[in-house]
Amino acid sequence: MMYAVKKAAASLVLAAAIALAGCQGNTTASEASATEVPSAQTAAYLCPMGCEGSASNEPGKCPVCGMDLEHNPAAKTGAAASDSL
Repeated sequence: MMYAVKKAAASLVLAAAIALAGCQGNTTASEASATEVPSAQTAAYLCPMGCEGSASNEPGKCPVCGMDLEHNPAAKTGAAASDSL
């Protein structure tokens, strides 16, 4: 009886591992660029608390702490970026 329980548990663990491994899909280059988050140097808006992952090119709220995002003075604007070329 104990052997059957161990075998069933091992089968469940194996099935879960296979299912989770199958869920990891490969993204294409276009999908990766569509979900790309701007860095703190290039983002127009940043969280005043410096929360990781809060950089955005649009105003809004920090997804981590909920504070209003502030304009990033170090952000490169379109005109400034084209002048440096």
